[in-house]
Amino acid sequence: MQQHHPVSQTRSVSGLALPQTPSTREHTADPKRVVRAVLGCLLYPCLVFCEPHLSTSAHPPADCILFHPLFRRYVKHATLVEHCFPPEKSAETVVPNSNELSYLVYYAQSKPAKLAKVGAYLSKRAAKDVQRRRRSEVYVALRIYDALLSACARDLNFFAKDVLGTLDVVLSADDIGFTEAATQTFALFCRCHTGLTLAIDKDLSALYSRLITVFAAHAQASFTGQQVATKNIDFGLRAIQAIAESQATYASDTCYELPRIVKA
Repeated sequence: MQQHHPVSQTRSVSGLALPQTPSTREHTADPKRVVRAVLGCLLYPCLVFCEPHLSTSAHPPADCILFHPLFRRYVKHATLVEHCFPPEKSAETVVPNSNELSYLVYYAQSKPAKLAKVGAYLSKRAAKDVQRRRRSEVYVALRIYDALLSACARDLNFFAKDVLGTLDVVLSADDIGFTEAATQTFALFCRCHTGLTLAIDKDLSALYSRLITVFAAHAQASFTGQQVATKNIDFGLRAIQAIAESQATYASDTCYELPRIVKA
């Protein structure tokens, strides 16, 4: 008995009719392409609704992707920073999670270059928290900076601008609680900073000079007897003392700061 084989479909390649085998007829989905397509759909709203950086100019939209929970888990430095924030959102919770903070400090000490990413992410997060008046989270962010300054003082140049930029944003909120927390962080920064990069990095020098002006203005404020004014003067004097004791003040290219702190 003669067997009848099914006629396979043909496809044209360079004018030649070739039989189309099942492997060429059926295309399985590439997992990588599927993942890219899904991520593209999720990225679009993040790029559209991202917010500008508060301290300077608008930051690139791609920076906002890290704040989305779906992508934060894939970036280690962002994950470690977020784990330091307590889950309870209350005004009394002003300290980071101790175990998570210890691991973040260990991560920064073992990989000093990662301090640049940690500082940048924490700076952007703190700016958003200041804008939304999330007081406890602003305090936690400053305490994280305190821990990094104490443990990674020799690698301060990796995140010095992020620390000063965050302090600039926090002080601009004109809040007595924010000013007190920022004064503590600034005093610790002055003890750790040697001033060797102030003459090289103009942006860092400008931030440092602006903060000196702000604290000097607090120290020179007229005494009115009100509790808030008294505290502002106290915070200004603490910062001026830290500046006067800092090694950065007596660097060869930064002596121009002395007249302002002496006057204060």
